Amino acid sequence: MVTLGTVLTTLGVGGLLGYGAGIAIKTVTRLVGCLIGVIFILMQVLAYYGIAEWHWDRVADVVTGPGASAAHSAGSALWKILTYNLPFGGGFAAGFYLGMRR
Repeated sequence: MVTLGTVLTTLGVGGLLGYGAGIAIKTVTRLVGCLIGVIFILMQVLAYYGIAEWHWDRVADVVTGPGASAAHSAGSALWKILTYNLPFGGGFAAGFYLGMRR
């Protein structure tokens, strides 16, 4: 069985940096997801007790409007930034993948 250390050693510096970047991105997205979930729960509690009223149809219009295409291109823009002028892109990509899977 191939261990993570064996793979990263084979991939070199690019693999190590990619692995670190993958773990960082995964951790940040988990934190953002938790924050969004807590905000949503708070909003629903406020609506339940009649303190606030949310117009979800308007929220959906905002989310699926121009912002949706910008969010889609943000992933490709992030990848371009992370791999800019990187001579060991293959190793970085493999390490990034392993870091995101972990």
